[in-house]
Amino acid sequence: MEKRTPHCPLERIKALTAARRVSPTGTALRDAKALGMDFPGMLEVSTSLKRTDFYKSMTSHIDHRVWQDVYRPFTAVGYVYLKVSVVNDVLIVPSRSCNHEMSNLRGCRACT
Repeated sequence: MEKRTPHCPLERIKALTAARRVSPTGTALRDAKALGMDFPGMLEVSTSLKRTDFYKSMTSHIDHRVWQDVYRPFTAVGYVYLKVSVVNDVLIVPSRSCNHEMSNLRGCRACT
């Protein structure tokens, strides 16, 4: 299921990030490392998110009750596809890079 409004307020994402209540997935850590980004760099991306970076909300493929907000911010390493979920007051961050040609400011069609 998808919707075009964030499931979690951006302010809450930023507050959880500032409080270091973040649990990145192994894939997110590997992808960030491949981009030359460390964990503090991931946190910086999360704290610098803007409303205009929001793309969509979708349910997790593993559990349809868990919503993931998808952001596509432009970073020092280019656009990244950043999915965030809040579970038990912890920000879960699975993400990947977007190496496709950007179709517009909202993001890459191939990453949908």
